[in-house]
Amino acid sequence: MIKNIWVSIAILCSIVHPQDRIEFDVNFTSYVSYYLSIVDLNTGESSVPIFNSTLSKVQGETNTIPVDIAFQIIVNSDVLGVYNESLINLTTDTPIQLNDPINISNMDLNLNTKTIYDTGGNAVELDLSFTAIDFDQAGNMFNAIVQSGKLPPGSYTFVVTATPENGNPVTHEEVIQIASANYLQLISPGGTLADTNINEIYTSYPVFQWESDPCLIPGGCEFSIRVAEFIPNYHSSVEEAINSQTRLPLDQGSGWEEVGSGLTLFNYPVTNAGDLESGHIYGWQIKKDMPTTAGEEAVYSDILVFKVKDFMDSSAGSEENVSSGSDPTVVALKTLIGDDVVNNLLTQGATLYGFTPNGIISLNGNTIDISDLQELSTQGISEIDSSGNEVYRPIQILSTRVE
Repeated sequence: MIKNIWVSIAILCSIVHPQDRIEFDVNFTSYVSYYLSIVDLNTGESSVPIFNSTLSKVQGETNTIPVDIAFQIIVNSDVLGVYNESLINLTTDTPIQLNDPINISNMDLNLNTKTIYDTGGNAVELDLSFTAIDFDQAGNMFNAIVQSGKLPPGSYTFVVTATPENGNPVTHEEVIQIASANYLQLISPGGTLADTNINEIYTSYPVFQWESDPCLIPGGCEFSIRVAEFIPNYHSSVEEAINSQTRLPLDQGSGWEEVGSGLTLFNYPVTNAGDLESGHIYGWQIKKDMPTTAGEEAVYSDILVFKVKDFMDSSAGSEENVSSGSDPTVVALKTLIGDDVVNNLLTQGATLYGFTPNGIISLNGNTIDISDLQELSTQGISEIDSSGNEVYRPIQILSTRVE
């Protein structure tokens, strides 16, 4: 009897999954404007930091690891009609040999650099290839760059990838939105020099307000302010006044008083600033500092001029000024309790109709000047916080009584 013997042979296929063999830490530097000079379109050479990175082996890796590096800038722009186009593309033709950690930036990746050094001082050979966008095929982008010298508005994705042999690639991306940020317009207080009499303010601590295009970078752009007195018989123009001695900054060597980043409001400080005196004329200007790949660039606003109301003016307290709401005491009341409440008290037949202020203002039993009242309403009440710093708490009106 012949027996058939079936032999079952199992073939085991071993599937090797890529492992995490490297660590690749990347930090990007953001700018408001990118000039075309950031990259030589023939060699990829750049003198401006776009990214800095550290490439190292994971703990436990002892052998040399071949690693490929790639750096790419991808463009998406509705204005140009360019989508998912590679502006530049730098890649290693031969993997670099990773032993000790290596610090790599975009400034290292170009056709002219053949060797970099790791942290142990060992030479690491670079063998790169470089391609750039064909401007013959991207005419709109070429024309926009020629006109401004900058990368035109759009979304730019910076991509850096490190790929180890038999290991998982590590990719870092940074999406940059480029848009015009040159708009800077002052809102209040003030106007032109010719309109000073109608641009009076009733406080020595005004709130300055302006408008500006946002800077699409972390933290935004930095703003600074100058405030200077215009002396009619001394200055020939507001430009001459703003560039002479300033009330803010008080230190004449500072040039500009820093306001902060991303702000469009600034309250004139109580300390470390010159007094804004009643009856005097002042001009103010804002400077916007924008980081670009060519260095810091500044945008300057126009200059607005205002006059601080002279509270000793003989017209103060006149019935005409009270009824029109321009009397400084009436303005102070409106600041404290609201326009509607004061206007209702001053209308014909109301409680205060026909009355004129006597200039006497009492606070907690003490007589104060109207400028003190304006300061309180604008700045608030001074107090010391838990850290020992002087802060100002807004005043709260609990009740109003007319006598």
